[in-house]
Amino acid sequence: MRRVKLRLAFAAGLIIASGACDLGPSGSGTASGRVTGDANLGAVVLDVTWPGVTGFVGQGSTQVYSAPVAGVADRYRVILVSPTGGDLPFAVEIADAYLRSPTITVVEAVGADDRARSVSGLRVVFER
Repeated sequence: MRRVKLRLAFAAGLIIASGACDLGPSGSGTASGRVTGDANLGAVVLDVTWPGVTGFVGQGSTQVYSAPVAGVADRYRVILVSPTGGDLPFAVEIADAYLRSPTITVVEAVGADDRARSVSGLRVVFER
């Protein structure tokens, strides 16, 4: 009987301790990302699903154009364009930077020479 009470007390302690854990900071923020994988990358179209997005911003020489996908909550089409070619750095402004991770797919890509590129070798890398 004493062992059962000891186990129950231990389990209750674990539950209380886990409830006090902090999942990290919350609040608005900016997540910096870049599309990599082609040294001559000129532009990409991204499909972004991420709750709480408030905007997209180009970094360096990258220009950004974005619009919400009609009828689908938290989903956006984003076009990144670079006049020089190479990695495409950008940032996403979000209401809660630690709420959820994004789902991002490269839909189309072209090189700086305006020729279509395969999207299979392209990656979207984020830092928060």
